[in-house]
Parts: sequence; C-alpha cells; structure tokens
Amino acid sequence: MVVLVTLRVSGVGCASCVAPVKEHFLRAPGALAVHVLGSRVYVVLEDGVPLADFLDKSGAAEYYIVQVERTERLRSLEEALERVRSADRVSLRLGR
Repeated sequence: MVVLVTLRVSGVGCASCVAPVKEHFLRAPGALAVHVLGSRVYVVLEDGVPLADFLDKSGAAEYYIVQVERTERLRSLEEALERVRSADRVSLRLGR
C-alpha cells in the first residue's frame, strides 16, 4: 500500500515559484515519488508515514504555502503513478 497525496502549493512571495518544492519533498523520509503540475503537487508516500510529520520534515512550509487537497490509499506505486499520469492528461486536454 502507498498513499497518494494531492497538495496545492504556492510560493511565499512568489505564488508561481512552485517547482523547487519537489526537492524538499523528495528529501523527506517516506517519499516515493513527487510530480509537480502547475500549483498542484502529487506526492506518493510509503504507507504508515504520518502526513503531518512528512510535511514538517520536508521543510517546505518555510518557503511555500502548502494545502492538502486529498489523500488516497492505493495498492501500489504503479497505481499511484498511473493516477498522476491520468490527472496530467486531463489537465492538458482542458488547457487546449
């Protein structure tokens, strides 16, 4: 099992400066994958990692405003990554 977390992130002082948050999340214990799509950030966590602890250890709150939109337990990393790819395709289609 893994947990797919959907976050809304904006930079403190620069709302559109979001991509570097990926490094903060990847360095935090428990992160399996991070995908940034605009202001939405998808994080795949190991099952059992408390989200509040993960966010605290990432240090992202020092530089970013982070809001949790959704958490979802899934069977595997592959399933989580497919959900992220699917969300990416939907967003790209809507942007035409």
